[in-house]
Amino acid sequence: MRTAACIALLLLSLPAFAQSQGMMRFYRMAYSVSGFYSNGGSNTDISQQVGKSGSEWDSEQIQLSTRNGYFAARSFLVGVELNWRQNSGELRPSPNPDAYRMESHERRLFIGPLFRWYQLLTHRWYLYPEVSVGYSHYYGETEESSRTLTQLPASTSARGVAVHAGAGIGYFMTRHLVFDASLRYMRAWRTGEYEVPALPDRDVTMDEYDIELLFGFQVMI
Repeated sequence: MRTAACIALLLLSLPAFAQSQGMMRFYRMAYSVSGFYSNGGSNTDISQQVGKSGSEWDSEQIQLSTRNGYFAARSFLVGVELNWRQNSGELRPSPNPDAYRMESHERRLFIGPLFRWYQLLTHRWYLYPEVSVGYSHYYGETEESSRTLTQLPASTSARGVAVHAGAGIGYFMTRHLVFDASLRYMRAWRTGEYEVPALPDRDVTMDEYDIELLFGFQVMI
């Protein structure tokens, strides 16, 4: 009985599966724009023998990624990814009689080949694993200031290789427009320089990793 039920379910799903495979054959190119934005902060208080001390931290993160490619096979896409991310933050102690403030800004740029394999579930839903590897550039700057002191900004610039690997899910809103969400692991290896005006530059080695969650749209043509 269970075998017969499984066979019946498989036969019922074959038309939808065949239709989804036919839809995939129809497309030749895929263009996508995805991104992520966050804005937040934190207030920290530490109890002292007399009163409290603490800090306030405000942060913002913006990430944009465009992943475009050509269907080299029915479900296999080969393309290029361009990824840009910016982080910024501001730290202030509390209490703060000298109006001390520390600002930090970071920018990351990635470009490299993209490989994606589409696994269709129905005529509207699909899954895909993907990987991209290429050039990665990092630039960060930190500046401190107060009523009595303004320090020159310190900057870090580094270049190297980064890898993105993960998976995503898509939903066909129309025949050509897809809502897309992906979760990826990023690892980057860079070397560069740490610079402070009027001081000798220092060598920098960076080994960075994080997990990225991106939301966006794909256009299939």
